[in-house]
Amino acid sequence: MSRSFERDIDTAWGRMRLVAFHDLPTRATHLALVAGKPRADAETLVRVHEPLSIIDLLDAGPGPHSWSVGEALSAIAKAGAGVIVMMNCHETPAALDARLVETRPLRQGRSVDLRTYGIGAQILRELGVGRMRLMAAPRKMPSMAGFGLEVTGYVESPER
Repeated sequence: MSRSFERDIDTAWGRMRLVAFHDLPTRATHLALVAGKPRADAETLVRVHEPLSIIDLLDAGPGPHSWSVGEALSAIAKAGAGVIVMMNCHETPAALDARLVETRPLRQGRSVDLRTYGIGAQILRELGVGRMRLMAAPRKMPSMAGFGLEVTGYVESPER
């Protein structure tokens, strides 16, 4: 995993730092939007959004994720600091077709892709995150201690 690009951008939720990471084995590019300056010793509001679909960026209504991209960015802006990592999972045409009609929440018991957790964890550490409050439905997940990360809690999904 290597940081490949970085610049400040103006979003609908304020000025944020856009950071791109290149995943060497899969050649995927993952994006992070950072508000404020994450510190390892301070709790950071975090959303790891995967798999990211173009639909997630366009649809502001209820969708299959516990938090939409817009809801997460709004919460981060309101908090004054935080990180959203948008995982590029190479959306196939068939997957995009399925997302066009899917609006129900993702299954809570879906299988865990340990590699995705590891990539997200590497990105968060590279950005300076240590202690984090996740914008996600509570779930059993692998320990993040090996990456120097601590999950301090979860933020309830917004009312829709």
